[in-house]
Amino acid sequence: MEPDYLPGDHVLTFNWILPKIYNVIVFEKDGTFYLKRIVKIKKDLIFVKGDNNKVSSKIGPIRSSQLIGRVILKY
Repeated sequence: MEPDYLPGDHVLTFNWILPKIYNVIVFEKDGTFYLKRIVKIKKDLIFVKGDNNKVSSKIGPIRSSQLIGRVILKY
């Protein structure tokens, strides 16, 4: 998510807000937490992508149950 979010940045999330396209979210997959932007929502699947294609890890769609929350603040 560089350059907006860098390793070591802290974020505050809300989990009672419905995710929308272009929101930045935190989710868990295979025991690892990720920060990505939503590019598509289809039923229970959320398609995500990093902002920097050169360094972003490729992750397929996630289930809404994996969603931790929507990022509302970086500090």
